[in-house]
Amino acid sequence: MRRELVPVRCDIDAQPAGCHAPLHAGHPVITPRQVEAKASQTGRPEVTGSSAYADDDDREYGWLKLFRVAAGVLLVAALSGTTALAQGPAKVKIRLDWKAGAQHAPFYLGRQRGYYKDEGLDLDIISGTGSSDTIKQVGSKAVEFGLIDALVLVQGAQQRVPAQSIAAYYQRTPIVLISPQAKPVTSPRQLLEGVRLGSKKGSATFQGLVALLAANGMQIEQIKLVDIGFGVQPLLVKQVDAIMGFAMNEPIEAESAGMPVALMPIAEHGVNTYGLTLAANPEVAQQKPDMMKAFLRATVRSVAETIRDPAGAVAAVAAAADEIDAKRESKVLEHTIPYWKSAETETSGFGSQSEQRWRDSIEVARKLGLIESELRPQDVFTNGYLSR
Repeated sequence: MRRELVPVRCDIDAQPAGCHAPLHAGHPVITPRQVEAKASQTGRPEVTGSSAYADDDDREYGWLKLFRVAAGVLLVAALSGTTALAQGPAKVKIRLDWKAGAQHAPFYLGRQRGYYKDEGLDLDIISGTGSSDTIKQVGSKAVEFGLIDALVLVQGAQQRVPAQSIAAYYQRTPIVLISPQAKPVTSPRQLLEGVRLGSKKGSATFQGLVALLAANGMQIEQIKLVDIGFGVQPLLVKQVDAIMGFAMNEPIEAESAGMPVALMPIAEHGVNTYGLTLAANPEVAQQKPDMMKAFLRATVRSVAETIRDPAGAVAAVAAAADEIDAKRESKVLEHTIPYWKSAETETSGFGSQSEQRWRDSIEVARKLGLIESELRPQDVFTNGYLSR
């Protein structure tokens, strides 16, 4: 079938749309007859830079190329989306300060109910063997997050271990002096009256005792100190009149054994330091600020839900950890919840930290001999990742 070719005239001085090159010396003119002859040989018209002729086949061919390019772009986008979905939430690890218990319930509850996955995180919870080991894991980037005692964090900063608090898990230290309700110790000055006080030398609770005495103008040599192991047995058998311990541990053991006890928190008697902190490696935090913020948002949500549903929180711990006594852990959680709260959290929310409180914590560490040189609050904490 004969092809109809429609010429487009190109004026040298004024070129209408569709004219690709001026018709002047140096550009040979291809006539319609020449184009038609070429078409009869190839079955397809030739369109060159000097020609101003086109046909429907060329337009269809151009649209086909555009369609193929667009289809390729859509395919690449679809494959990219599939890859992102396949990758799923980012895997992150938190190392606890000790073996799993109800004091760690928010992490287990938040993981079970999908709060961390809602923030794009797949949380792995690792039991700990003490803050001193956890800070090493954070410093070496073996884990993204760690539960670390504030005084250990200060000591680590002195030793240039890269770990920094991103939120205060316990708003104050949970170290307490424990005595029988039948003969309670309610004031530090009572320790000067011959009270036999049991404490494991070198332990965190022993450090709390030294801090308590220093805050009240007393020396360790002025009291009757009995070096004991861990546990409440010495108190139960009246080997000692009081012991040092943690509010969510030894008091529960004593009462479970049939001895009602009285507690004297050292935080209420001059030891103004944070307790456990949520810590991260500063370099990791700077490289992945969105991950830090996501983790804290999920944790804040998890803490609130733990307070609202303590039974569900204990059940989440029991489902994930071995050898959990749900009845005992319910009491542990009951004693833990107050330490998540303070006047600061009432206004600024869970995890809030202040420069003054960290100055106080650093001062306590200095008096305990844990540090020698001066430290700034900025060396040990940041509020940069907490949502307000």
